[in-house]
Amino acid sequence: TLFRSKSHTRSMRPWSADSSLCSKLALASGFKPSVLEGDWYISAGLNKAFDTFDCQLHKFEAPSPRKLVGNMQWRIKDPLAGTNFVTRYTVQEFVQDPNLPGVLYNHDNEFLHYQDDWYILAAEPEQYVLVYYRGSNDAWDGYGGAVLYTRATRVPDAIRARVAERCKAAGLDFSQFRETN
Repeated sequence: TLFRSKSHTRSMRPWSADSSLCSKLALASGFKPSVLEGDWYISAGLNKAFDTFDCQLHKFEAPSPRKLVGNMQWRIKDPLAGTNFVTRYTVQEFVQDPNLPGVLYNHDNEFLHYQDDWYILAAEPEQYVLVYYRGSNDAWDGYGGAVLYTRATRVPDAIRARVAERCKAAGLDFSQFRETN
């Protein structure tokens, strides 16, 4: 498993990242949450249930050296109309692991009691941030995926080879990612 926990209940806090997973994923060393400050788009994602919605604009702030706050926006097709889109928003707060700079925790959320752990696989300032994540909530224990954040809405050709190389080092196949609109 990717996480160690005694049970899946609201009171099980905190979870901890599995150290064997962290070494397998070859985390970005020395990651600073401030690298993600500003506007970023999920331009490609691995899990079509969570990662590949159109127009995913995420605005991040780093109010302290180990904290990241994301104002997330994404569009989904209207379940009733089918062709129209509905825009959704949420705010997520992450805290950096004090010993593993490439791990960010988003825990203690009221909605579905969800908690996500982000594993930063690569980050090039102003270019891209590659995130593998695992999470759990009241409805689904153990979901996960990966996303590529870029400043542009589309994956720039100039970074494709580097991103594919980082994915491969983590045991992921970048050709399996779906690009968003």
